Amino acid sequence: MSKLTKYKFSDLYEMSSGISSSKEQAGHGSPFISFSTVFNNYFLPEELPDLMDTSLKEQEIFSVKKDDVFITRTSETVDALAMSCVAVKDYPKATFSGFVKRLRPKTTGIVYSKYIAFFLRSKYFRKVLDCNTIMTLRASFNEDMFSFLYLYLPDYEEQVRIGDLLYKMEMKIRTNNKINDNLPYQSLMVA
Repeated sequence: MSKLTKYKFSDLYEMSSGISSSKEQAGHGSPFISFSTVFNNYFLPEELPDLMDTSLKEQEIFSVKKDDVFITRTSETVDALAMSCVAVKDYPKATFSGFVKRLRPKTTGIVYSKYIAFFLRSKYFRKVLDCNTIMTLRASFNEDMFSFLYLYLPDYEEQVRIGDLLYKMEMKIRTNNKINDNLPYQSLMVA
C-alpha cells in the first residue's frame, strides 16, 4: 500500500444541511433520500424508495450529485451517528432529509467516492467519531465536529483499486440478498 496522506475533512468536502419538510409533503412527488436510506446503505439505491413533494428551487438547493456523501446528522447513540452513504450517479430532482448532511466534494482526484464509502464506515473512522462526539441527549454531527476531523488516504489510484473491489463485493451481496428475500418460505423449511 502507498503511504497515507493527511487531509482535513472540511478541506475536501463542503457540508450542507437537508430540507425541512412537512408530513403533507411526504409520500408523493420527487425522489427523496431519507435518514433510513442513508443509515442502511453504503451506496444510494438505483431507485430511491422515498418521495417528497418539493419545488424546483428546493431541488436545486438540496440536489443530489454523483460523488456526494450523505451522513446521518443525529442519533440517540454515538455508534449510529454519522452513518454514511454515497451517490454513484446523479439523481435529478432528488432532495435529502433534514436529518442528513450532504458532503459535496470540493476537488477531484483526491478522494475516490467508492473508497470513501467504505472508509467512513470502517472501525477506524467509527472510533474517531466516538472519540470526538460529546453526548448530551442526542449525539450530533455538525460543522464544528466536521472541521476537527482528518482523513488519512492512500494515493488516488490505490483508492480506485480498493474502492472498485469492495464496491463489486457490495453489489454481489445486494444481489444475493435480493435473491434470498425472494425465495419462497416453504423452500427454506427443513423436512
